[in-house]
Amino acid sequence: MAVIAVSFTAICIFDWKQDVAGVQQAIANSLDNAIDQHERREIHNDRPPKHEFGGNWASATDASVQNSESEPQSESDVGDGDDASSNDDVISHDGAQSGALAPKIGGGQGQTIPVAVYALNAEGSAMNASPAGTANINDEVLETALSRLTPAEDGTGSFSDLGLFFEKRTISDTTYLAFADANSAAGWRSLALTLVGAAIAALAAFFVISLFFSRWALRPVEQTWRSQRQFIADASHELKTPLTVILADASIALEHPERTVESQRQWIEGIQIEGQRMQGLVEDMLTLAKHDTAEVDAQATMGKRQEKLDLAGMAQRAVLQFEAVAFERGVEINAAENSSAPVFIGGVQGDIERVLGILIDNACKYAETDGRVVVGAKREGKHAVVQVTNTGTPIPSSDLPHIFDRFWRADEARTSGAGGYGLGLSIARSIVEEHGGTLSAQSSAERGTTFTAKFPIKKD
Repeated sequence: MAVIAVSFTAICIFDWKQDVAGVQQAIANSLDNAIDQHERREIHNDRPPKHEFGGNWASATDASVQNSESEPQSESDVGDGDDASSNDDVISHDGAQSGALAPKIGGGQGQTIPVAVYALNAEGSAMNASPAGTANINDEVLETALSRLTPAEDGTGSFSDLGLFFEKRTISDTTYLAFADANSAAGWRSLALTLVGAAIAALAAFFVISLFFSRWALRPVEQTWRSQRQFIADASHELKTPLTVILADASIALEHPERTVESQRQWIEGIQIEGQRMQGLVEDMLTLAKHDTAEVDAQATMGKRQEKLDLAGMAQRAVLQFEAVAFERGVEINAAENSSAPVFIGGVQGDIERVLGILIDNACKYAETDGRVVVGAKREGKHAVVQVTNTGTPIPSSDLPHIFDRFWRADEARTSGAGGYGLGLSIARSIVEEHGGTLSAQSSAERGTTFTAKFPIKKD
């Protein structure tokens, strides 16, 4: 707002100075015309009449006509034929001076500002120096202006109370005065009003745009802040349950110090199981924190640790490792038929194995009894793609946007009571993105649920 105010003020000042300079130039041009007319009249002995203040202000041409009609011509005035011809060049048939220098127009430098020009002789008599001027002044205003300018030195200036710009110039015994209306230099006012309106409109537009973009820019920060608060709340909730069990089992064991360890085995085992659950949860949280930090310098990290890995071979080995898990859950697991061809990617072997393990374990957990899990890897263009598909109850469309959120878990009906913290898919997505890939999910009753991880092909 300050920049706009300063800029627009400077524009108005510059425009006002330009207007004043234009008015002063118009006044100077009119004075030049008046002086040229005076010199021509002197050469042709055609002097205009003199008019006193307070009289009827007539133009010089009209006065010349009256003079020629009221005064008889002498022989010297008439002269011979050549002189008469010369005089005809000066006085036209209607009494106007054909040699008078009226304001010039055209050529891009035309006179557009009305100027009134008057002449004063040594006795103080004044006349309207028309047609050098293009305007007239009210008698009272002119009388006041002349009374101020008569004793003043030659120069330019303005009378703000009279609303006039002026210039005074003395040639021999004749003083020339030119006046222009102050409104001729008032164009800056309309410009200022226009700029004020433009400034208000611009500020309103800037406010709306800045409000929109500030909200847009703060949206990721707000989302991150909400995610962090939700993460802390969810982590606290997950840690609260095992801690409660540990404290309860320890309290029961301490109530009977005389008993042997074997007699209190169930309480000690409960403490150990819940402790292991807490350990797994903390490790998963640390893994997420590590991958979040690695996103900043992922290129540098991957450049040092990158290996050439056969994604198809790793997928087949992961299927073999999960056969026992799938059997215990009553699920059939197989490798896709078209996943035998090697597909190479660059990455960390332990991280890729963890992604495959999370996806396959998640598929076995969500598949219904006697369901089926299919794991396949193939090449699609410039990417290596691994897909893990399971049959069973599909994921609702309302849940799909949240399945990669931390601590998000489906309802117990779909998981068949399987445990978990809701961090597995978040960890998998973080690892895939750290390797320059993407992880997505699709689910329908006809095709089941499919998780697709894409990795860039490793260049030789």
